[in-house]
Amino acid sequence: MTARRPVVFLDRDGTLIHDRPGFYLRRPEQVRIYPPVYEALRRLREAGYRLVVISNQSGIGRGFFSRATLAKIHGRLQGRLRRRGAALDAFYFCPHHPDDGCRCRKPSPLLARRAAREMRLDLRRAYMIGDKRVDLDMARALGIPAVLVLTGHGRYEKQAHRRGLKPAREASTLLAAANWILKREAR
Repeated sequence: MTARRPVVFLDRDGTLIHDRPGFYLRRPEQVRIYPPVYEALRRLREAGYRLVVISNQSGIGRGFFSRATLAKIHGRLQGRLRRRGAALDAFYFCPHHPDDGCRCRKPSPLLARRAAREMRLDLRRAYMIGDKRVDLDMARALGIPAVLVLTGHGRYEKQAHRRGLKPAREASTLLAAANWILKREAR
């Protein structure tokens, strides 16, 4: 039997790639990766972490793009990361409109629990990194530490929800978040 692996769950938009309010990524060529992401993912991977994206993709439910287009977007992202030694292990996403009342939309921990079960991940050795309150709330529901990155919507979320966020850590970039996780685990 294979041992369970530690995992870092990652939000996609605003954490790995650029995100703008009211903008839906609709084409693979629109993918713009934050430069520190490559080194961050490489370091986490070298330390033995599985890297799993958990993302709300309501653009599908809104009719802005299809699942096939999302697969192409993720293929582009993965290809660019892989070429720099920073590949992701999996993408889990909620395709529903926010009004659909589904059970998989963050902050629900359903997708992370599904990933843990399917990929034999150790939730006792798990972290969440994201730029929105829903990412932190998902981590809280899982009972794992969360890092709020100040890229994407992170700075706005920090101001809008000053007292309510309570991440385990704030980090300027994904690389700073990864370094904090690795330092914390080395203790």
